[in-house]
Amino acid sequence: MIYLDVRLTYVPGHEAEASEYERTVLGFFREHGGEVIAVFRPAPWANGARAADEVQLLRIATREQIDAYMKDERRLALAPVRDRSIAATEIVMSGEMLDY
Repeated sequence: MIYLDVRLTYVPGHEAEASEYERTVLGFFREHGGEVIAVFRPAPWANGARAADEVQLLRIATREQIDAYMKDERRLALAPVRDRSIAATEIVMSGEMLDY
């Protein structure tokens, strides 16, 4: 099992478009066998800044499923929406769970 921690920073003024884009492509992620464990907006730090505008916790069985999702033509067709609404994406991926 592969776990993904995805942190998104939106382009200012395009927050609604970014959220709609993510809602759509996460549907494609599910179709490729992925599971959306949680999606949330991080609380701001004491200074008002946020670590990201959106954080996604995802799970999927294989790298091949991730690759198929990344190559999904519907997702690729939405690249212009993504480019104008999402400024940065950080992904942490791991197949190793720790047992604490």
